[in-house]
Amino acid sequence: MDVLYSLIGVEGLDLLAQDEIFTNILNFVFTDNDSINESILNRFCNSILPRIQNNVKCLVLETTMIDRILRAGIYPNLTQLKIFKFHANTFSHFCTDELLFRYNFKKQITDLTLLNDYVGKVGIIDETTNVYIKLLDFFENLNYLSCIGSYVNGNPVLSFINLPSTTFVSSNLTKLCVTVDSFEDCLCLLDGHLNQLSTFIVIIVNVKDNSSMGFNSNDLPNLKCFSLKYESLTNEYDNQVIPLLRRMCNLQDLTLYIQIDERNRFVDGIQLENDVLIYLSKLQTFVFYICAFTSTNHPVTSSNDNIQRTFTNVKFGQIGCSINYINESHIRYHVFSLPFIFNRIGPIGNSFTNTIFKNITCLGVHDGIPFEHEFFVRLAQCFPLLTSLIILNRRAQSTDSNKSEYDNHGPFEVAQYFHLTSLDFGHTHIDYVEQMLNESKTRLPCLTELRINYDQLKTVTNNFTRDATRLNCINVEELDFYSLNNDDNSDDHSIEAQSKDFHAYFPLSKL
Repeated sequence: MDVLYSLIGVEGLDLLAQDEIFTNILNFVFTDNDSINESILNRFCNSILPRIQNNVKCLVLETTMIDRILRAGIYPNLTQLKIFKFHANTFSHFCTDELLFRYNFKKQITDLTLLNDYVGKVGIIDETTNVYIKLLDFFENLNYLSCIGSYVNGNPVLSFINLPSTTFVSSNLTKLCVTVDSFEDCLCLLDGHLNQLSTFIVIIVNVKDNSSMGFNSNDLPNLKCFSLKYESLTNEYDNQVIPLLRRMCNLQDLTLYIQIDERNRFVDGIQLENDVLIYLSKLQTFVFYICAFTSTNHPVTSSNDNIQRTFTNVKFGQIGCSINYINESHIRYHVFSLPFIFNRIGPIGNSFTNTIFKNITCLGVHDGIPFEHEFFVRLAQCFPLLTSLIILNRRAQSTDSNKSEYDNHGPFEVAQYFHLTSLDFGHTHIDYVEQMLNESKTRLPCLTELRINYDQLKTVTNNFTRDATRLNCINVEELDFYSLNNDDNSDDHSIEAQSKDFHAYFPLSKL
């Protein structure tokens, strides 16, 4: 905005500002921000946009700015519309505004993206779904619709089960990115609603038993790119996911992120080859993360090396894997393509591979044997951009791990988490509270959210007077106390936390 404002009206530069080469490369991002000077915004809408409107192909707007910006010009070449902080109810009003869309925007827009900071009636799936049905009906020539932002948070959840077969139907839509309630919603969308779909990116939130419902099981020859991500544990891999993949006979790119509950065998390269790849002869790219939980009642003889040797097909590329014994009766197994592109991974343990995971920001750690100090040093190195960490382990650390850099005569490396903002100790041994909050062992310069048992916090901080743990706590803004025992009284803890020492220790905290 500032650049165009400085060029428009200046002799010799005015034509440059309107040149197609200059304006075509711009995504105009308009936000309802008080910091924007109102007079500049008025001039931009009244003078600048009308002069460059022929060259504008993409607009990026907040919902609250749609009315103002779209009324400022005709935009005959506008085909892409990206909306962030999407207000479903407000946008529904615009769809019925004949004056606002008098310039045939409803026919022009072929590319619609609704970014992840969704604002609407979250949790009311039916009402949210109706809004998106209206969007697809309103934009008559829509080829691309995306309502997925970040991996999980902020995505509106849609459901198409039990809706008339004539809803959410399009013969033009070729690319859809959407979050749905269940796997059956995914099957519903592929049941003749969107026959021209070539790219389908779907996140599934819940696992539900709708097995009695019947869906079309014909091949999907138009689908070239498919991405399926489960947010929760599922047992649908063998009986639903694999049969669906086999229908995609012309698939070229496949992304699969899934955590399988209580499977009696691991998913290795041989099984993927026989169950999936043999049916996808045109597949060029296969990116995946598969986590399987199994019981020690089933024989487990494979090692990490043996499992990796099963991935001989060149389509797999480089592979990483890890077997983690959670306790005496359960095993968690991870296998994934490298580089790892996802921002989450299932809970890992001591045996996780020494791979650098540059994209992972949220992580849980869980094991049946103790996490020693070296584990947390390695964790910080392998997950350099980690922002959220959950620790679950009831086993005490060894004596060596309880030493610090000040009382250990041997080499001692401090674990440094430069980006960690959220730390959750879950139901874990107090040694890990000491491990993470003691600055001689761990540095947490950005920690702002802390979930912890009050008594453990009080003990480790020596009743909020200990200097060794003060620095890692000083920036904490949100404190959430939970009880290790059902008879603990959190109200008493809140009252006790009003002490002078507590406030000095957590000057920014909000209980």
